[in-house]
Amino acid sequence: MAISHAMPQSGRTLHWDQTIDRALVHRDAIAEVMLTDLIKVSETDFQVAAQWPRSHRVYRPDHNGRHDPMLILETVRQAGLALSHFGFAVGFEQRSVMRDVAFELDPRTEPRALLSATNVAIDVRCRDIIMRGPKLRGMTVELVFTANGLAFASGSGTIRWISAPNYAALRARASSRLDWDQLRWTTTPAHPSSSPIRAAADVLIAPAAGRTDRRRLIVPLEHPVYFDHALDHAPGMLLIDAAWQALVDQRADLPRLVGCTMNCPAFTELGIETDIVLTAISADTTRFSLEQQGRETAGGTFRVAA
Repeated sequence: MAISHAMPQSGRTLHWDQTIDRALVHRDAIAEVMLTDLIKVSETDFQVAAQWPRSHRVYRPDHNGRHDPMLILETVRQAGLALSHFGFAVGFEQRSVMRDVAFELDPRTEPRALLSATNVAIDVRCRDIIMRGPKLRGMTVELVFTANGLAFASGSGTIRWISAPNYAALRARASSRLDWDQLRWTTTPAHPSSSPIRAAADVLIAPAAGRTDRRRLIVPLEHPVYFDHALDHAPGMLLIDAAWQALVDQRADLPRLVGCTMNCPAFTELGIETDIVLTAISADTTRFSLEQQGRETAGGTFRVAA
């Protein structure tokens, strides 16, 4: 696909009748593409359409028809990638790194997935834009989500773009990395049998012996969603979902996730034991940390409602 700068499109409205090109959101499976339209409003402002299905391979609605909040984060991820290509002409040979991601959800106005898929309209502002000559090197996207005429969530994410040679050099310094064939046979353990929020094949945690404040990360390399395509590190969506599963597993109730943040100061490598450590901050807020060999590779907070 050729990439060129998009021009502002005045007067056009969003549509939800087909997905955008899967390459724009770095997905192999068409079924995993949430975005259906992109409109450039100005040099830094965009409108994005997304459709959330009534159900999903991993992110299923609850018994009240409320969408899994992880769909907000996946939409933030896809929007950051798509707008980099669509709005700033980032080439597909560039490699992306998501530095941080966050969202806040208003349960009073959130849509339900009871009778049909949910069409979501999103206003996006790009800020803290870093350019090197004509090339985008990084930016933060801020999103406001609306459905049925009601704003129900906000989100943000910071993305960095690295040339393929520089990315290869950066990753070569991770001396503990294994190649894909080694990983396939050494790092995919058996899944626990059940979870209150995930099907057995989608459970990403196992008990940590003798510790109630931590769980061991499971990395299912052949999973069709978390590893839609082969990666050389654990993806952010897997990390934050695993941390959320750990918190749900720790609590006696079944809380509603209404806000979260995650920062990734380092790559979470494949083939290395990873612990998820939970620390209560208040009745509704918990800090999580993913640790490899005593080093935090990702961390953040969850905020829940009863």
